[in-house]
Amino acid sequence: MLQAGGKMTRCNGVGRLNRSGMAEEKKKRPKRRRWLRRLGYFTAFGAVSTLGLWVAVHEVEGLGPAIADGLRSVLGPRAVAWMEDVAYGAQDEFNQWRYKDAAPKTFWEAPTASSDAAPIPSGATSAAADGPPARPAWIPEPFAAPHPSVATPADGIWVPIEDPALPAAPIAMYKSMVHPDERRSFAALAVVALDVSAFELHLVAGTTEPFSMRVRREDRPGKIPAEHLDLVPAAFNGGFKATHGHYGMLLDGIEYLPPRGIACTFVRYDDGHFRIGTYSTLESEKDQFLFYRQTPPCLVEDGKVHEKLVYNEYAKGWGATVSGETIIRRSAIGISADGKTLFYGLGEAMTAQSLARGMHAAGAHAAAELDVNHSYPRFLFYERKVPDEPPVATHAIIPGIKYPKDQYVTRPSNRDFFYLTRHLRKQGKGAVIAPRRDGKVASKKE
Repeated sequence: MLQAGGKMTRCNGVGRLNRSGMAEEKKKRPKRRRWLRRLGYFTAFGAVSTLGLWVAVHEVEGLGPAIADGLRSVLGPRAVAWMEDVAYGAQDEFNQWRYKDAAPKTFWEAPTASSDAAPIPSGATSAAADGPPARPAWIPEPFAAPHPSVATPADGIWVPIEDPALPAAPIAMYKSMVHPDERRSFAALAVVALDVSAFELHLVAGTTEPFSMRVRREDRPGKIPAEHLDLVPAAFNGGFKATHGHYGMLLDGIEYLPPRGIACTFVRYDDGHFRIGTYSTLESEKDQFLFYRQTPPCLVEDGKVHEKLVYNEYAKGWGATVSGETIIRRSAIGISADGKTLFYGLGEAMTAQSLARGMHAAGAHAAAELDVNHSYPRFLFYERKVPDEPPVATHAIIPGIKYPKDQYVTRPSNRDFFYLTRHLRKQGKGAVIAPRRDGKVASKKE
């Protein structure tokens, strides 16, 4: 510093340094702003891309499974499971906020007392004495909604499902709805009840799943056999991929995968009856098995919800790489205590606990979880729209299910599935009612 006229002045060298530092600082600011803009663009692009991918996965058939399988091959199942848990967890948090004060989700409206779809009282018939052949009034037992605070008027009411190919045949299929999660009004389960005596249930291996070294690719076409196409009213999904738990399957005398003792096992016996139970409790009867499909531990067994699901909402073990805490679309198969009614359940925003509670409330004495996640569960109805052409899937049991119309018929499925065929049913005095190839009904005397 120099003194001049009693005043202190700054050295020119120091001033030059200050001016130089300020200039450098000004040069850095545009660079910093550019990086901040780039970061903002990148963040916005990532958010939009993630949202777009999420929508595409839920709207484009097959995209979700393809992406998930690709990621598993690169990152491994655990990493993908974590990503799924985070994504679906965020969706659940959003839905709980979004539907906090909303009315419970519904798939269909409850029938009115005068509606043709209203349940038929026990012991009644649905036709006048001088009308078409009487229709026996088989109907599942009505049930009470487990949580009235989130129930709709349709909960617990069994609605008849008409068979368009056999309009004069007895009602052998019903649907109902249940809301088994008191915290989530948007969690709804559709349940289909089937009269075991009216249908034959068949299991079909997918073209690739469950993976097995014991069966050649050409021996697993993944379609409904042509000879059964005239008799198919419905089909539904099977179980998990082999990599998700390695659950066993027996079909046509071949064990695609060996059974696991702890796995829940849906069995059809040689004499036609069904059972659901832990394999270790059924193993002594294995010589009588016609087919079986294994799943995670039984949701319901011997009339009781699995002990881990009674109080633990987020119990793990019902989804292999998808944990029990994941709130997703889930499906299940169940059977009544007397073995005369099969149940199929498909629910949105389900935990394993709510799925078990819903199946149990609907009347399942035992129940096994089938496939899960957005892309796989489906219950499809079929009709022959054009004479001499294969039947097509016309609708699903709930809205929002993406499927091709030729699913399971002419388009092979890479995953296993079940389908129903109608029994030829006697009506009136010796009349046999059966569907014809042209989609009309044939009735003849025996």
